[in-house]
Amino acid sequence: MSIFDFFKPKWSAGQMTEDDRARRFWVLKSITSYTAWKRCRDRYAVFVDLVEKQCKEEPIGRVGATELQRQVQSYTELIEQKVLEPFSLAGVANWDTNTTKWTHSTYADALRGLSLYDQGLAILKTGDRGVFLHNSRGLLEDAYHHAEHEYRAHFGGQRGFESVVVYGKYVPTMKAALLWAYENGGFCGGGLQPMMANLSAPQVWVPPRTERGVRGGTITNIGTHAAQKEITTHLKTLPTVPVPTEDVLVQTGQPCPVFGIYEPLVKDGLMTYMCAGQEAYRYGERCDTPGGGNPVTWKLIWEDTRYLDGVIPDEEADYYPESNTPPDFSALVGEELIDPKVPLDQVASARSGQPAQYTGTWAAMDDLGGRIFWKKGEPLPRHKGREVEWVYCGI
Repeated sequence: MSIFDFFKPKWSAGQMTEDDRARRFWVLKSITSYTAWKRCRDRYAVFVDLVEKQCKEEPIGRVGATELQRQVQSYTELIEQKVLEPFSLAGVANWDTNTTKWTHSTYADALRGLSLYDQGLAILKTGDRGVFLHNSRGLLEDAYHHAEHEYRAHFGGQRGFESVVVYGKYVPTMKAALLWAYENGGFCGGGLQPMMANLSAPQVWVPPRTERGVRGGTITNIGTHAAQKEITTHLKTLPTVPVPTEDVLVQTGQPCPVFGIYEPLVKDGLMTYMCAGQEAYRYGERCDTPGGGNPVTWKLIWEDTRYLDGVIPDEEADYYPESNTPPDFSALVGEELIDPKVPLDQVASARSGQPAQYTGTWAAMDDLGGRIFWKKGEPLPRHKGREVEWVYCGI
């Protein structure tokens, strides 16, 4: 070793341990795997199957009886008050705003997302990771965006977008399936090339801390150590982080030479996955943000050469111990979705085991990321094995 080696950038441990590095390495391999993306595909397929049933069994969905009665009563009052000219209310149920046509093209559009997943997975299984790229080869990126579009169409109001009102006996089950999929792994695995340049890495090492919430108040961040340990509790042994035989280094802004896992050469630098040709990330707080963090040197820890032989490694069977089987949504078939219009200054809530007051989305009070779509009158479930307070969030 020469004196100049002391001035080269290098990774060093602060709070992060070798076990933490091993857990991070395992997490990155799992989320970028064929198995992870296949689970995304299978979750989206539950929704597509329900769209197919709706199109076949009820090509024209109509507004529910309760909402229809409310409309007729409202129009009757407006006519009596001479706000509207008298007209026949006999055909209100057939108005375009009160019906949804479930055509072949509706099903074909939903099926296109599934086809993109299947095409992307078939290519990935040959070892071609071009399906991760942000270009015409990026089939898995396209599949994810297609599934995400369907989710936003049904739950847009909760994410700053206007949700679409549709009618049909399977609509409540579609919403339940989409919400279940979104809350149980979502539609996107890992490894996708970012759509923008000059980004900071998606994650950094974070110690336990209290942070300001988006809407005021404070939230507790359990930190990277606890979060990764929670994900990997089922592992009997931790993987060994490879020690490269030669240094493959890339500077922020330079194209990465290969697909794989890279480590920033800074204190407690957290590994991340980057694509071949992708501009290497910046690193630091304001994660996943243009211009966030600082320029760094990244070191290739592991080149991703999986599936070149067409074989899924045995270790992938241990990646996801939790079930990917959806709940039984059949009780929601034909359920009328009615907005109870709960006043903004009031909260509808109930504990696990108590009946839901309304059909719609319910969120666990101490884990607002834990949402379910539940039927009115059905006892609300436990959340992660414990009783919680559920809060109604709308349809």
